[in-house]
Amino acid sequence: MIGESTTRTRLCPYCANSIDEPAAKCSYCKADLLSGIAPKWLNRNEPSSEPRVDVNNKKKFPIPTKFIGSVIVLVVVLLAFFAGGYIQRSELSLLSQANLKQLQVKDQIIQSQQAELAQVQKQLSENSNQLGEMKSKLEENQKALSATQQRLGVATRAADRLNATRSVAVRRSASRAPDTPPSLAQPVTARRTVEPGVYETTQATSVYENPSSTARVISQIARGTRINVVSSAGDWLEVRSNRGNPPGYVRSDDARLIGRVN
Repeated sequence: MIGESTTRTRLCPYCANSIDEPAAKCSYCKADLLSGIAPKWLNRNEPSSEPRVDVNNKKKFPIPTKFIGSVIVLVVVLLAFFAGGYIQRSELSLLSQANLKQLQVKDQIIQSQQAELAQVQKQLSENSNQLGEMKSKLEENQKALSATQQRLGVATRAADRLNATRSVAVRRSASRAPDTPPSLAQPVTARRTVEPGVYETTQATSVYENPSSTARVISQIARGTRINVVSSAGDWLEVRSNRGNPPGYVRSDDARLIGRVN
């Protein structure tokens, strides 16, 4: 069995609910019970001149104005946030489109530069091939020139020997028949008589290994240098050095006789 409660209760003069007798505020309608003003309840048998207050309507409270203002501010903030996001997305979209166009332009420039570079490389390759062909032709020409120079040297030495032989023959014939004039059928070119002795160079000249201008140069002689001439070969003088230098040949036009050998 449930024990009987010892707390004394009473009815709320506003909502007629059972509340504790010492309570200062109704736990149902939250009405202040210490204000001293209590509503007057009508007797069932007495007619009421005032409209009956609905208890259910009394429990409904209006929404505070501050709460409505906060909601409005929140809605405005959300709208501003979404509007700002939309504007930012639009700006980002426009910026990305501009960057994409710039990238496309740069790609076109790079492609054109690559095409120009390929063309330049092709021209460079063609020029290299042409240069190689020109080098090969130049080498062939140099070889042909060297062979021609060798043949010319051989021919020059042969001509010098022939001239020397003719000179010796002319001397011998002159010594055998000094009063006999030279034959008209075999004319001989008049040459300067070269005698052995001491000569002096009239200008700077070269000493050649053989009596030929294509022969190897042994040394260089300055102007005014004295040389010992032992014999001649055509237009060449054979010189001997007293200082141990190898013998050689100089042109007869580059030296003059200053002393004969006794």
